Amino acid sequence: MRSTGQLFRWGLTCLFLVPVALVGSFVASGTPVLLWLALALILVGGAFNAAAVVRGIRRVGSGGLMTSLDGMTPADRTASPDAAEPIVPQQRIIFPDDDTVPRADRRLRRSVGLAAAVGLIALIGFGVYVVTVAQPLAIAQGALTLDEIYAAWGTVSRVAFTVALTIWVVLSLAVVVGVALIAILPSLSADQLLTWQRMLALACIAGSAIVIASLPAYFSMGISLADDLAVATSGAQSAAALAFGLTGVALSAAAILLTVPDWRRRAR
Repeated sequence: MRSTGQLFRWGLTCLFLVPVALVGSFVASGTPVLLWLALALILVGGAFNAAAVVRGIRRVGSGGLMTSLDGMTPADRTASPDAAEPIVPQQRIIFPDDDTVPRADRRLRRSVGLAAAVGLIALIGFGVYVVTVAQPLAIAQGALTLDEIYAAWGTVSRVAFTVALTIWVVLSLAVVVGVALIAILPSLSADQLLTWQRMLALACIAGSAIVIASLPAYFSMGISLADDLAVATSGAQSAAALAFGLTGVALSAAAILLTVPDWRRRAR
């Protein structure tokens, strides 16, 4: 049996994934499957939230909510409404002692963070390949070689693209360094707040941001190169560009699935 909070989190997760699915459909040039997925997520998310509301109302009516707060059942309150012993508040420890954090968990968090940093570097390299090789060839549609494409590209437009690409690479590498530094933080607060799941979610957010940040360079190349080449280039998209964009969408979805829902089973 699932708790009210879990049902609400699942419904919220579905609703958060709706814009992700819509962006994925845009990246994939209006793929109907992702549009249908967005509609299904809206319906499923609404159903989960409705179930959470019903479950919450039932718990309030049955006294289960007060029992979870003060530990007293309705029968206890009826039997001794004026109990002499005060109710002991339930405490939640936000930052437990350092000894409660296993060293294995710390090593796992750092390993996940450093592995994610390596993966982000590979993602940056893939993005550079997309905007400098795969997408120019797709725009030329096989009519020109890569050298001929760059030779036909106007100097001013090519320099503007190079500047945009360089800025994106530098900022993306700075993000990777930040993820690596966070992964190896030895502080107690990092141990408590950044479990390996949260570390992985943070890396997914960073990867999605890297993909999104490449759009200025991507569009700068697409617009200027299309104007300079003497071939029809309308709507050209390489398979690598599609894969790169969908990777960013998938990373956003992964970050949501790692942070919003509660997958643990709780008896209620």
